[in-house]
Amino acid sequence: MKHISESIPEFKVIKPDKDYGEEKCIICGTVVKFYENEHKKPCEYCGTWVFERKRPVKMQSKKIGCWICLDKGVVEYPVQKDGHVYKYVARCSCPKGMSWPGTIPLLEQCQHAPKPEFIELQNRKTYNQLWP
Repeated sequence: MKHISESIPEFKVIKPDKDYGEEKCIICGTVVKFYENEHKKPCEYCGTWVFERKRPVKMQSKKIGCWICLDKGVVEYPVQKDGHVYKYVARCSCPKGMSWPGTIPLLEQCQHAPKPEFIELQNRKTYNQLWP
């Protein structure tokens, strides 16, 4: 076992010029900085827990072929049952979805799945591509 002074050089130092996310505490107005994998932190001034807001995902410049599954082949959708929310998965009917195993049901075959048109509209809104 190493002595603490021997392991200090192995610790990762967070540099101030590193990219980080910021959120403003609504209670006291202090700016809370989120580094690397942090998504929640207490405010240093008032102690209120602040969660980092999810920023819109930046898509690569490649063209999306299927707006339902975003070229993944599978679609994940929520189902609320008995006061809990569960995530279900279904295959898309696009060529990439057909490459997944047949044991995963198609989206159209799932009883509680939303219509594919609804999922497509939500994905287009997310990526600001309402009108192709």
